[in-house]
Amino acid sequence: MELAGCQVMAKSTGSVCNIDCTYCFYLEKEALYPERNKNWRMSDETLECYIRQHIEAQMGETVTFAWQGGEPTMMGLPFFRRVVALSNQYARGKKIEHALQTNGMLVDEEWARFFAEEHFLVGISIDGPAHLHNQYRVNRAGKGTHDKVMAAIALLKKHRVEFNTLTVVGKHNVGHPREVYDFLLATGSRHIQFIPWLNASVATNHHSCSWLCREKAPPGLLPGPCHHGSLAIS
Repeated sequence: MELAGCQVMAKSTGSVCNIDCTYCFYLEKEALYPERNKNWRMSDETLECYIRQHIEAQMGETVTFAWQGGEPTMMGLPFFRRVVALSNQYARGKKIEHALQTNGMLVDEEWARFFAEEHFLVGISIDGPAHLHNQYRVNRAGKGTHDKVMAAIALLKKHRVEFNTLTVVGKHNVGHPREVYDFLLATGSRHIQFIPWLNASVATNHHSCSWLCREKAPPGLLPGPCHHGSLAIS
């Protein structure tokens, strides 16, 4: 039996992001490190050290790298080509897997081809149909990002990139469970993930789901067993 290894989410951009979701408490972290405003990128030295040590720490035969942010695609394709090269260099016969969570804003043909060629699992952040998603997932100009997210999904499907969806459940969409669920299924996502909207005051309490607890969920939030798949809050 393969031993389970530890899993670490690598935030190569820290909290830096290229959109301005109004429910995001993580953007506030930028203020904690003002000296990094012009130096927010993970250095090549740190990257190589992290990859080598992460592989060495795994007891099983499969090593997974999870790239998050902020927005990891802001590091650029050359950074992730180096990620692949270094992970292959230090693999020592182990199977290397890469997963990346993105808002989709920078995903273009070149990114999609890269994800396909290197077998990345891509997570796309989307909160449902446009009229729900665009309430809070906006760019720096305050404009909705739904159209660009859907364009990114279309590119991933075109290049046969394996992807899943990640949806924040909050006051904007919690009253539309069936509409959100059916929409996400229609995107072609093979794995649908949900996380609760946490404001900054409860974000450090991992037991707290505020009003979004199973006992308080509105009727219909969790589909019955007759429906394909299930809704789960992690």
